[in-house]
Amino acid sequence: MEYNTDNKLWDWFGCSRASFLTIPRVFLHCMSDDWQNKMAALLSEYDEKFCNQPSFGTRVCITDMNGKMITNPEWLLNYKYPNIEKIKQFTKGN
Repeated sequence: MEYNTDNKLWDWFGCSRASFLTIPRVFLHCMSDDWQNKMAALLSEYDEKFCNQPSFGTRVCITDMNGKMITNPEWLLNYKYPNIEKIKQFTKGN
């Protein structure tokens, strides 16, 4: 298995120490259909490569800008009925 640290994915993470990538589903579904199809294909490719996942789970804790845990905002969790006006607040060029 090749492990190359000189590529765009490493650049995307920058100098952060992030060990996981967490993206709200409600934001993913606001992307174009073409983008969503590409993402789904990449996730399927990932699942095929790592078909024997470790037997543990993960949990997401929402925090404010000071690191204090807060209640999950309903608009962030409700991907079936997204609050488009709220989501637009986080969109470039809204």
